[in-house]
Amino acid sequence: MRQYGECLHSCPPGYYGLRAPEMNRCARCRIENCDSCFSKDFCTKCKVGFYLHRGRCFDACPDGFAPLDETMECVEGCEVGHWSEWGTCSRNNRTCGFKWGLETRTRQIVKKPAKDTIPCPTIAESRRCKMAMRHCPGGRRTPKAKEKRNKKKKRKLIERAQEQHSVFLATDRAHQ
Repeated sequence: MRQYGECLHSCPPGYYGLRAPEMNRCARCRIENCDSCFSKDFCTKCKVGFYLHRGRCFDACPDGFAPLDETMECVEGCEVGHWSEWGTCSRNNRTCGFKWGLETRTRQIVKKPAKDTIPCPTIAESRRCKMAMRHCPGGRRTPKAKEKRNKKKKRKLIERAQEQHSVFLATDRAHQ
């Protein structure tokens, strides 16, 4: 390649090679933030801090695409469906007998990401809920003192919610 009177094996950053029978020269890329290009309108490597997507450079990937930081490229991301309705409030697989329980909602993965290293967003959520029936019909529970209903019970309930959530995610991933 020839540029400004010097013979070069390749074009410097920000330029691409123009070749014809009578000429070999370097021309400047016309794409903003491009470090190396194939032609005037197609970038092959962006400047530091920018992501390459379809021959262009972006500071963030477009919707539906995820950034791969090791290559600074935008790849197709994970698509998930809409959230389901919240499930029935329950605790220990029962819908009565407790004051507080958990309800869960889910969504399906519609399209897996192009690379396994790209994580999908959460596909299951649980939240604390008040049981519709605190006392089960025909069942007896001894009244508990208010001071025993403390932070420890809330912590255990949250831990159980996280366990149920983890089990659900593991089951859902195994089925995919």
